[in-house]
Amino acid sequence: MKIEHQETRNDDIDRLAMYREIQRAVPGLDTIYRLALSLVADQPSATPRVLIVGAGGGREIETFGTGAPKATITAVDPSAENLAMARRVVGPATSVQFVEGRVDDLRPDETFDVATSLLVMHHIADDGAKLAYLRAIRARLATGGLLIHADICHNDPEEFERLVPIYKAHARHVGATADATHLELQAIPTLPLVTSDRIHALFEQAGFAAPREVFRSLWYRCWVSVPASKSKKATPSAPPGGSQDIANYDQGKPT
Repeated sequence: MKIEHQETRNDDIDRLAMYREIQRAVPGLDTIYRLALSLVADQPSATPRVLIVGAGGGREIETFGTGAPKATITAVDPSAENLAMARRVVGPATSVQFVEGRVDDLRPDETFDVATSLLVMHHIADDGAKLAYLRAIRARLATGGLLIHADICHNDPEEFERLVPIYKAHARHVGATADATHLELQAIPTLPLVTSDRIHALFEQAGFAAPREVFRSLWYRCWVSVPASKSKKATPSAPPGGSQDIANYDQGKPT
């Protein structure tokens, strides 16, 4: 049994190392995590409630735990292996609540000030499942809550192919392994990706205000949004700054 346990631990370490290596090959990915941290830290509450959807390799937990230590974090993931990786990253002393399951498995009365969905939804089929995913997150956001959403997104296969040489150049520059680069480029064409227009439509159908793109690098994009108001009002042409201002802007309120 000890041998099996050691093999499992080594497998977790290997998976985490490859996961981080693939992320290292993504140009500008650190910016998404820094942006998410700044929006968590900028919350009006001194102890913001944060929902991390797709705990993955623990990158958000690690980032928020260091930069926003007073945040209360719930990390949900349907994969036991992913949660094991996340737990290994943050260590045994963490106060993070880990939930093996989906957002719908959380208590109905449990709400959050911020939810992050970073590079998760592009794995979900657009057969009603993407919409259900966003609706579940919307249902768990408190009044004025904020969603930070990143996805792989391109508008046609030719756009992807045109950007591949740039991705490879960056991967070589940062010293990413050939295996990590190959895995990412092989996986992307098999994912159920949607266009940016479809992203906007899904958000609005799920009850969010129109998402605003705040980051883009190659086919990696990040948007922010808040729950839509019941009666939409005209909004100014240029958004102000600050996470509270994001909610005010998207709800048509003065800042």
